Parts: sequence; structure tokens; C-alpha cells
Amino acid sequence: MTETAPTRAAAARRYLISPAFDLGWFALPGVLTIIAALLIAALDPGGSERGTLALWIVGVLLVDVTHVYASLYRTYLDPVARERHRAKLLLTPALCLWFGIVLHYEARLLFWGVLAYVAVFHFIKQHVGFVMLYTRAGHESARDRRLNAAAVWAGTLGPILYWHTQLPREFDWFTRGDFLALGPRWLGPALLALELPIWLAFLARRVELWRKGQANWMVPLLALLPAINWHLGIVVFNDDRIFTITNVFLHGVPYLALVWVTGGRERVARGLGRAPDGGALWTAALALCFYGLLLALALAEESLWDRLVWHDHPALFGASSQELAEGGVLEALVVALLTVPQATHYFLDRWIWRVGPQNPALAGQLGFPSRPDPAPAAPRA
Repeated sequence: MTETAPTRAAAARRYLISPAFDLGWFALPGVLTIIAALLIAALDPGGSERGTLALWIVGVLLVDVTHVYASLYRTYLDPVARERHRAKLLLTPALCLWFGIVLHYEARLLFWGVLAYVAVFHFIKQHVGFVMLYTRAGHESARDRRLNAAAVWAGTLGPILYWHTQLPREFDWFTRGDFLALGPRWLGPALLALELPIWLAFLARRVELWRKGQANWMVPLLALLPAINWHLGIVVFNDDRIFTITNVFLHGVPYLALVWVTGGRERVARGLGRAPDGGALWTAALALCFYGLLLALALAEESLWDRLVWHDHPALFGASSQELAEGGVLEALVVALLTVPQATHYFLDRWIWRVGPQNPALAGQLGFPSRPDPAPAAPRA
């Protein structure tokens, strides 16, 4: 990953870093997932290899879980964040663990249901956050911010509501039964139709800005790509492979890139005792170290999940005869503990992406004016 200096006046209205960086890391993953989904549907419509190990490794292990740990660079590994967010950094994992134990011990499905709905909200807000980055970079109005956010919500919440009317499906968010049924099946298409007026208003406004010479193509791109992907993964194809592809890469890859340019690179360089600036080889070495730590943590977590709870991938993590008593305190403790990184990631992102006194370096890292802004600067992911 490479980027230019924070001063980017010439491209401030369209790009945070550069056309190549922004399009490559924020937009291209969404385009590639659409192509991959269509190819899978065309070449293997029967889904004979659903849930393959290779897809799990690439999608879940290498992207989804690693992106969760990427927020460490903006929280626990950042001395400024540790000072300014000390209470949150201490209390959030403790509360996640406590409520996780209580919910899982009360009812396993209740635990996974609550976590699923928190995750859905987090995923949608992340896509809203990406669009807000470029809305702010383009100096768009408060009206545009609201309309842009509404378009993202429509394009993602619509498929989720449709999902609730079509249960059971061939796939689940976390586990079977974590979503509640919502009305009869005919209600699903009706809910999808409610997206139309919002999208018409959004697209009409983008055309108006284009005619005024104020077009910021990253805004409609980052609003349309999750909408298309979520409709393909949830509405069009009842296929776990396509749902995984269209859900995971679109949020995980841009988040990794965003953390890299907002402190990740500097944290790694300082840890190695070197300056963050250097040639291509030095940048590649930093990126390898940046991602290597995340991958090591992801492997450790998934190994524990597999050996203690799921037992799904013995070829990767080895066979295990360890079985936790279902519904017991030990099972609740283990599952809640293993979900602490994920849940903590969800909640801490509420604060670490706000431009202002609590995150004094963020404005400069994103190329924004360093003034407090009540609106979130980046995705809560």
C-alpha cells in the first residue's frame, strides 16, 4: 500500500489519498465481488461445493477476522488512543465479556441473535461511514449527507428485511435461527420496493451535482456497490458462497486500507525503530509486518474456535475431542471470551473514527481540516 502526503488539495473533492489508492482499495473489492458472484452462479449454480475450505480461508480468516484486529492499531497499540480513550478501552471488552456470558448462559440462540443484529448494524454503518468520508472530502451539504446516508441504508437494510421474510435460507448470519421471521414471504418484495424513491432522489441529486461540475464519483460508487452486492448475496442467490463473498470482502479490505493510512503504517514503523517513509521495499516490509500481526492473531482465535467450539476445520487446526457441555457456564465463558475481540471492535469504532480533540491526528491523516466535527469522519466498523 502506498499513499501521497496528507496535503492533497488537487484531489480533495474526490479522493482521500489518490485515484489509484482509493479506487483500488475502496471500490475495486466491490466490483470484483460482483464478478465473482456472477461467475459462481453461472459456473456452479447447484452449489456443490458450498462453504469450501478455500473460501473460508480467504474470506473469513484472511479478511474478515484480520480486519477486526486491524482496529488494534488505532486503539490498544496507539499511545495517544490509550491515553484519550482509557476508560473505553478498559470497560468495553469487560462489558462485552460480561453480557456475552449472561446472554449465552441464558440462551445460546439469544446470544447469537443479539450478536447478529449488532453485526448487521455495524456492517451497514461501516458502508455509511465510507460514503461519509467522501461526502466530507467533497464538501457536500448537510442535506447531501442525509441523502447519501439514506441511500446506503436503503441499499443494505432492504435486503436484510427481505431476508427476514424468506426464512429459512440456505445460509445464516452466524448460526441457524439467529434472525427472527418477519411477516409473510410476499412482504419481502414489497419492502425492497420501498428503496426505489430513496434511490431515485439520490441519483437525481448526483446528476444535479454532475451538471454543476461538483461530481464526486466515489460517493455513488461506494453507495451502489454495497447495494448491488447485498442484493446479489441475499436476494438474488440463495447461496452461502455468494453471500460470504459479497459480504466479507467489501467491508474488510477497505477497512484494512483505511487503518493503514490512519496510523497503522506509523505504528509498525515505530515498532521497528524506523521512519515510516521510505522506498517501495520498505513500504512492502511495513505492510507485511502490519498484516502479519493481524494474521497471527486471526489464526490463534480461529484455532481456539475450531478446537473448542465448532470443530469444522480439522485439516487446518487439527482434530479435537474437547467438547464443552452444552448450556453450561464453561461453554458460555469460552464463547463469550472468543467473541470479545469482535464485539469490542464493533463498539470502539463508535469513537475512534471521530475527527476532533479525541483523535487529534485523524484529520491530517485523512487530509481534512483539523477542526472538530460532530459527524463521524470514517466508518464505524
